[in-house]
Amino acid sequence: MTKILFLFGIVILVLISSLVFNYKSLSEGFQNLANPGVYPVSVDLPLLADSYPYTGSKTVSSNNYQDIWWKYPVFRVGSYAQITNNLKYWDNPDDGECVRADFCGALYNNKEIQSNIAQPLQPTEFSREGARVNYYNANTNLFLGPQAGPELPVF
Repeated sequence: MTKILFLFGIVILVLISSLVFNYKSLSEGFQNLANPGVYPVSVDLPLLADSYPYTGSKTVSSNNYQDIWWKYPVFRVGSYAQITNNLKYWDNPDDGECVRADFCGALYNNKEIQSNIAQPLQPTEFSREGARVNYYNANTNLFLGPQAGPELPVF
């Protein structure tokens, strides 16, 4: 009985020691190891300073949730134009959903953006090269082997 308790104690000790030594890899958190940033730019500027104009402020704003809700894009439902609030280009990352409302409007100014209206592509001419997917032609270099015709291969 004492041998079993002794072995059980050793197993528990090994498990606890392995958790202690591997705590850094088990802890949750983000580390950008591929591109950690260049000091002091990565410390002095916010994360999106290369994409949006930086206000230069190092403090939070005086906004509260009653001030920021209107910045969230809401479009009328049921239109034939199929307009949604899934925007591709944003003028500001402060979209009215900031958790802690005083972060909205604190770091970034608005920027000029491209149009968010999506237009479907025109159909292509039918050709024997590549494969035809719906009404688009796919390149021949996207397939694994030689193709018999314009249809998709059957594996």
